[in-house]
Amino acid sequence: MKYVTILTLILCSMAGAQPVCTANSLVGTYVVSYFGWLTIAMPNAAPITGSGMIFGIISIGYDGKMTGGAAVTGSGPVTDYDVTGTAQINSDCTGSLRLTGKARSANAQPMPNEVDRFVFLPEIAEARVIIGDMGPGLYPALMGTWKRISSMPNAAKW
Repeated sequence: MKYVTILTLILCSMAGAQPVCTANSLVGTYVVSYFGWLTIAMPNAAPITGSGMIFGIISIGYDGKMTGGAAVTGSGPVTDYDVTGTAQINSDCTGSLRLTGKARSANAQPMPNEVDRFVFLPEIAEARVIIGDMGPGLYPALMGTWKRISSMPNAAKW
């Protein structure tokens, strides 16, 4: 009986130690960085695969809305983008990001909507992110890190 009581206490304390996340867990300003590969498959053409990198600053507000900017590079020049979107988090600290970007150059068209999946690590205020969908004909293999640099949204700009 003594061992059952001790085991029960240990298991209860471990269950209580599991992090619980809410929408407010994500609020703040983040330095974001991604690295990986992107395959582009166009009709009647051979697929093209190239490396890609994203680096920038994005804020998540109390309403889950995201704003910020990032530089994107791959096989061409570095291009700055304005980024908007929404963040959703589950109580188990997993979630999704829905983003769209528009190059800061004149007459630029918005990028396709992007959906990322993440695990938020509240102890270090960091998210591990993978791009899951970038739209038709785009097959990403990009993994990233979002590191919170301030608990206040819009504390820095790109």
